[in-house]
Amino acid sequence: MAKTKISELENATQILHALESKQTALAEARAHDEATMAACSYEAHTGDQRAAAKLETLQGRAIKRDVEARNLASAIEEARRRVAAAQNAERNAEEMEAAEELLELATIMRDVGAKADKALKAFIEAANDIKKVIVATNQRGLANPSATQLQALGRRAILGQIVDSPFAKEFEHIAPRERQNFAAFTGSWASAIERFASQQLNIKGDGEESAA
Repeated sequence: MAKTKISELENATQILHALESKQTALAEARAHDEATMAACSYEAHTGDQRAAAKLETLQGRAIKRDVEARNLASAIEEARRRVAAAQNAERNAEEMEAAEELLELATIMRDVGAKADKALKAFIEAANDIKKVIVATNQRGLANPSATQLQALGRRAILGQIVDSPFAKEFEHIAPRERQNFAAFTGSWASAIERFASQQLNIKGDGEESAA
């Protein structure tokens, strides 16, 4: 299985934690040596050669560890700087990615806004055409459908669609059983008009045959 590549931030953070752990271990070792030095100092300064040798060893180690502690402190300071730089780079990368996504969203926003306007215009044109057909059928002797029916059913159809839009709270709520559908009721009207027209044609046809 291929190893997952770690990010610069993860790498810098791991190094910082390792250095801080090293610093903690060094501090504990120094504290232990200081306690040991305190314990053997009296013997070392009162003629105990073994204690004196041990004290000298501890003092040399203490000097070495002081230097190591300073170096570690410098390394940790640099590690923290690198962590901060990696965090900043990662944040910048995220912001750039977000900015690119925002540009794409802006394009979509413009497109869907134009689509909404176009759809509204098409709806208004279609609604006006329905009304024109109703007026024409009324002029040809058919009382139904009427403009009043269009107003009532059309209103319920519009409200029924709006309940699924972001503007639902701005309009009257309509229960599912009361909702209408333009295609359904205009289709029903069209069928009624066709039946009426067919009957008229049959009546006229039968009359002409009888006259003949």
